Amino acid sequence: MTRSSWLVIVLVIVIGSAVGIGAGSYLAWLIPVLRGTGTSMSALLGNPFGDQRYVCILMIGEDNTARGTKRGNGLSDTLVVFALDTETKEIRAISIPRDTRVRIPDYGVCKINAAHAHGGPELARQVVCDLLGVNVDYYIKTNTTGLKEMVDLVGGVYLVIDKDMHYRDRHGGLYIDLKAKPEKQLLNGQQAEGYVRFRHDKVGDYGWETVDGVKKPRGRVVRQQYFLRALANRILSMPGKRERADFLRKCYENEYIVSDLNIRDWEALADLLKDIEPEKIAMDVMPGHLEDHFVVPDQDKLDDLVARNLRFEGPAGLVMAKVEVLNGSGVQGAATKAADELKEAGFEVTRTDNASSFDYNRCCVIARNPDLGWVRQIARMFDCEVIKEDSSGSDDVGDQPSAQPDATVIVGRDYVN
Repeated sequence: MTRSSWLVIVLVIVIGSAVGIGAGSYLAWLIPVLRGTGTSMSALLGNPFGDQRYVCILMIGEDNTARGTKRGNGLSDTLVVFALDTETKEIRAISIPRDTRVRIPDYGVCKINAAHAHGGPELARQVVCDLLGVNVDYYIKTNTTGLKEMVDLVGGVYLVIDKDMHYRDRHGGLYIDLKAKPEKQLLNGQQAEGYVRFRHDKVGDYGWETVDGVKKPRGRVVRQQYFLRALANRILSMPGKRERADFLRKCYENEYIVSDLNIRDWEALADLLKDIEPEKIAMDVMPGHLEDHFVVPDQDKLDDLVARNLRFEGPAGLVMAKVEVLNGSGVQGAATKAADELKEAGFEVTRTDNASSFDYNRCCVIARNPDLGWVRQIARMFDCEVIKEDSSGSDDVGDQPSAQPDATVIVGRDYVN
């Protein structure tokens, strides 16, 4: 079925619901439309999302580099994987930095934003699947023009500008001039484009800042998450279904949105979104570190985050593990130095102290669950050969369960040396 034909059916469904057509007359009205597009009733009335409970959708934001290219595809400026639980109506997400280092089939090691330029949404989806180890069922794509027009269609978006953003690229036609204010500002389409594309500060596209002793993601990737929530708020705040249907119609007519979702999928997605509060969507950034102009995934942390945010295994978000550090080497300051390394890696250090003895030749990790990815990450940081399970109440761990950290690192002489 062509994009234009199924778009007609989507509009019939959405607008028909908006004006309150009864079931019998609704189907009578719809059958001639179906005949005109060659669509069967079974295709229309089948279960949405292939009757899956958990569904993953890749959101692609394409930049303006497609102009003049042979394939007609630009780089992906934004990559966000949304996971839907169709039973609980919960949405979780992971943002993938555009500079993430991946291997693209037939092209070798590249930044992940090149996958879309080489092979469009399908190749981008394949590479994201390989990176995350999950199946991505559908994609929704927009570009810089579509982004600006969608924002203007909803009358702008409200966002807090927490720092001045100034940048000018005459060749690329990008002009950013945003002033910081403590309160939310109403941004038009051009201003919103500048907000999500700005990366000309010390953090850039992807980075971290320590706030009140806690390491938090910052940069353009995080701003893109704020923007998506703000846009969703504006769409969902439209007074009725007719207005939202008109917004959808204009987006598709002008190709601001391109997707492989079918009719029933769109209807189910619209039904799910009407009950969602955008502020409650759990959105996290892929954990990683900068290396030679790439963002390199921290695989263990990423595996844990994928399990939580895309497979719904446990509460959403990165685990902010609580770790205590004990000095088992007898060298003054060793525990403090190790604690600083853990804080820099994103862990919450709850205590530094001396171990029960100073005869630890090797570093040791004691954890409630030694099989977790972040525990293995700590072991690698300190070259620990032994990860002990905290099950019997070691002398170096608090007696009360409420006082116990998620893990204990005992610093040995090998760390000092």
